[in-house]
Amino acid sequence: MHRASVLRSRLTSLSHLNKKLTTSLPQQLTSNQHLSHRLAHLEIMTRHLHSTTSSSSNNGNTKRGSTKKRYATTALIASATASVSYAGYFFFSSAAIPAVSGESVTEETDAKMKTAVFKEQLSSDPTFGYEYVGFDSYPGIELDDGTGVATAELKAASVKNVASALDAAGFDENMRGEKSESTTLNPNHALRLGLGACPTYGCPFLPSDVHYNDQTKLALEELRKKTITADDNKSSLLKTSGTEKAATLTLIGYKGGRMEDQINQDRAFVLSPFMYRNIMNEDSKVRPVARLLGVFDGHARLGEKVSEYVVKTLPALLGSKLVAKEELSNQEIGKILHQTFVEIDASSPADPSGGCTASIVLQIDSNIYIANAGDSRSFVAVHIIDPISKAETTHIIYGTREDKPHLSFERLRVEAMGGNVYIPPGGKGTTRVLYQDPTTGSTSGLAMSRSLGDWDAGDVGVVPDPTIAILNIKDIKSKVIEKLNKSCQDKAKEVEIDPATGESTPSSDCATYGENDVKVFTFSATDGLLDYIPENSIAEHVAKGLYNNKEAEQNIHLLTACEDLIYAAAQGWQEDKGGRYRDDIAISVADLESDP
Repeated sequence: MHRASVLRSRLTSLSHLNKKLTTSLPQQLTSNQHLSHRLAHLEIMTRHLHSTTSSSSNNGNTKRGSTKKRYATTALIASATASVSYAGYFFFSSAAIPAVSGESVTEETDAKMKTAVFKEQLSSDPTFGYEYVGFDSYPGIELDDGTGVATAELKAASVKNVASALDAAGFDENMRGEKSESTTLNPNHALRLGLGACPTYGCPFLPSDVHYNDQTKLALEELRKKTITADDNKSSLLKTSGTEKAATLTLIGYKGGRMEDQINQDRAFVLSPFMYRNIMNEDSKVRPVARLLGVFDGHARLGEKVSEYVVKTLPALLGSKLVAKEELSNQEIGKILHQTFVEIDASSPADPSGGCTASIVLQIDSNIYIANAGDSRSFVAVHIIDPISKAETTHIIYGTREDKPHLSFERLRVEAMGGNVYIPPGGKGTTRVLYQDPTTGSTSGLAMSRSLGDWDAGDVGVVPDPTIAILNIKDIKSKVIEKLNKSCQDKAKEVEIDPATGESTPSSDCATYGENDVKVFTFSATDGLLDYIPENSIAEHVAKGLYNNKEAEQNIHLLTACEDLIYAAAQGWQEDKGGRYRDDIAISVADLESDP
């Protein structure tokens, strides 16, 4: 079957997952089969492997030892149950999705601020021609003062700044969770149980495990059956992991050994709203619409400690820097994002080991700021509804790149710092920065050129400096509407001739698109999801959860849409790795136009 045809079949199956496909699948599929049955056989397989092999575990060696396929590959995408599946063939290529290249260098340095003045890079998406501004916050090899390895002075200052920000945000000992490395994933987290106060910047949505958290499985099943709603106070999932307009979920991976010994190193959050002006008791009457979301993929031994630290500290540190400025230009916010990444890297618990990716989306009024370090990714997309036919389409406007060491400018930096880039023979595999693992003394490979933590890899050119893009919601909508209306008008000029009568009629009715016909949303995901589900497919299914008619029989909740995607990716891992390995998976999603 043709690759495109198979992919369309798979996407159609995703849109009907909430109905359990009872009208189109074999009779053995009954309506009471819970979606999580799709993963039950994965757990059985992993336990069987443990009982029959002597697989070793490295506590989530997600990046420095996996052999995931990051190139053209085949993935089997699960449908509603383990017994029925749809094959989807696709190439892992984002060439059509614009991203900050990261290969621009700074033109000058502001000596007074001691930070680089970023050279802006103007790019546009290929579908609608929307132009956005992006830049690389890395100052360039010529100006590099060792950003990959924080000095003792920078570490001390960063620790102090983070502690001050947490104090200002009202963090108590329970919120800091210093006695636990998995507080934000704990089902008994105080915020999930409605205990204690939230930080001053707001209560974050935190991801629940779709399969290994029984309460979450039950709540998701009830959402599908529509026995609970967003207003139902009985659902802790709806209180702490999402709503109809913002959500985050996760699934622990499998890296060998006993299932009960596995560690989820992925972290995520959604803050909608992000009330950063409440930090430091800022009393301004100006309260911009603000959101913040992101994902953080821990890797190497103790990587979960770093990703956990980032989730707890980044909103407070970023918010305190934002509120400290009287005026916030785009350039200033770009600097703040850069400073936040660098200070969190310098203060992170990365000794003796551990690091994580960081991919975040910050919205302030109509502006969208995306900062990325590592191979997790964030996207901005539009969902379009034809005002006449009501046909729906989804398009990605922007997506971050994967910071990989084979990229020309990244490789140049690594090698200039004395490092080596491993390129797999024949290009089949993941390129890596080689460095000496401090815990084993052996040579390890980090499958990215930028990250938070990973201090030993920092010695050889791995830096925390993010690539940053700046977009505007109003401008996106305006450009999309302009292009849609012009395209329709051009098509309406065409005529069809009736061969019998010779009469001409317009080839089609021309719809006039307006503000309400174009929706803007965002999502961030770790590579555990992105390795097996194309970003366009993710965008389309997320849009179904965000914008489907809630009264329609076929509608799905945003949380169950995220659940669908996670299970589909898990099935891809199962088919590709035969149950021997599955990466952790996390996703965060938010509509950018609804009231937070």
